[in-house]
Amino acid sequence: MQIDRPIATAIILFIILLLVFFLVMPEYKMFGKLQTELGQKRAEFNAEFDYYAAIAQSYYDLQSHADDIKKIDDALPKDPDLGRTIYFLQQTAKGNGMMVKDLFLSKSSANNAQNKDNSIKDIIFSIDVLGDYASLGNFIISLEKSSRIFEVTNISFGSSVNSTAVPPASSLTVTVPESSQAQFQTQQIYNFNLQIKTHTY
Repeated sequence: MQIDRPIATAIILFIILLLVFFLVMPEYKMFGKLQTELGQKRAEFNAEFDYYAAIAQSYYDLQSHADDIKKIDDALPKDPDLGRTIYFLQQTAKGNGMMVKDLFLSKSSANNAQNKDNSIKDIIFSIDVLGDYASLGNFIISLEKSSRIFEVTNISFGSSVNSTAVPPASSLTVTVPESSQAQFQTQQIYNFNLQIKTHTY
């Protein structure tokens, strides 16, 4: 039996179409899907690469400004460290020829339950000192020049006192050197009360 060539050609073409439809097309669709997923993965990889590159650049920038960051941390510390601050105020007053009669924490918002966020908190000290006007001015200048931020919010003073009188003792009283005592004997001494504000976060 002889099959006509046109019929044979049509049958072969039909078989080829069936093979393409059932074998090639699914593979082609899978290939297209894989290409799409590969494009998405590449986009995600590039985004993550840029993100971590930006983090690395920020880290190196921070490392190059480590000294500036340390100055900021000193000016506005995270830990109030009240003992260290009180000691600093005592030594600064003493170094400027003033006698500390009393020094205590007047007010602090650092322990307030309503201030648990990252906002800046105020700490206010009250300090009673004996000294002359020049010593007071030098003390305030020393506070302004310190690495930590201090603000003198209030100054009050009483009448002059006897330079030979010894102020009442307190737990925070410091000993004045002989050179400062000699200075007290030659200059008029006043009793000053200062409200000093500092900050933490």
